[in-house]
Amino acid sequence: MGFIPQLIETITKTEQAAVLAQVIHVEGTAYRKEGAWMCFLEDGSTIGILSGGCLESDLQIRAKELYHSGEVKQCKFDLSAEDDLGWGRGAGCNGVVTVLLRDVDDEFKECLHFLYNELQQKRPVKFIQSLEDEYKYQFSSASHKVGPLQIERVHESLQPYQQVAEQKFMEDELFYHQWIWPEPSLYLFGAGADARPFAQLASTVGYAVHICDWREALCTKVNFPTATSFKIGPIDKLLRQINFRPLDSVVIMTHDFQVDEQIVRRLQDTQLLYTGLLGSKKRTMRLVGNSIPAWLNSPIGLSIGAEGPEEIAVSIIAEMISIRRGMAICPSLASI
Repeated sequence: MGFIPQLIETITKTEQAAVLAQVIHVEGTAYRKEGAWMCFLEDGSTIGILSGGCLESDLQIRAKELYHSGEVKQCKFDLSAEDDLGWGRGAGCNGVVTVLLRDVDDEFKECLHFLYNELQQKRPVKFIQSLEDEYKYQFSSASHKVGPLQIERVHESLQPYQQVAEQKFMEDELFYHQWIWPEPSLYLFGAGADARPFAQLASTVGYAVHICDWREALCTKVNFPTATSFKIGPIDKLLRQINFRPLDSVVIMTHDFQVDEQIVRRLQDTQLLYTGLLGSKKRTMRLVGNSIPAWLNSPIGLSIGAEGPEEIAVSIIAEMISIRRGMAICPSLASI
């Protein structure tokens, strides 16, 4: 599960008091940028980090003052000071960080339930927070909105997974805006030995990995301990059963020419965030029957001279991340 969905799930299910910390503004440089989230629970446990360790202790002390209070406050930390009393000593940062601390009361927890459910349905959600009245906020998806802030959402053209976390004025009032994206899903076709390090690495960087293969003996938690699910059966049947969405990614590593051809043929009219096929350029051209289409990444992965399954996994993940962070606007998401 991705980090923010995991954090939200923990907050909504716990019976403990919780304080949410969000980086809402950074001047200069800092360990984390706007949009970073962290949670403090009353038993002293935490989820996530906002710095290299220089802010967390102070934030935890402040969080203790907020439990059960329903209060919200902005905290500003100057990490640029170089004297012994400054936050900058040994921090390796050189900026000013503003953090919003919020006691998660019943009303806000209900809004987090809404956020979690929308993300589970693969719908991005925009969080809008007034910086002049911290008790006014709103979560809005394409069709619904919740929260005490009454404001009409403006439709925006966004790239999938575009990182938007910024402050801006609306009708002469300053707001913090952040887009929160669902956990990215990866459908990995092929459960061979070389797929194992790739699946492991994909899970580590936040993908929900679904292993798809016709060989039941290979699809086990022993081979793929971090897999979200296993989809086992004839490939043509699996392709009919999976409801692919525009934010999904597919990687094909079956090493079976006929199976690969079947999958590529099925996906050629399916809009996906990323589609990659393992194999040489010559093999892929023979498979598709002509030049390799723009939507199909093959040879797969960035050209880094990778050798062996582990390095190849790194090259593929690097390519997937680069596309996820900077691809052209996806037509189905042109107006989110």
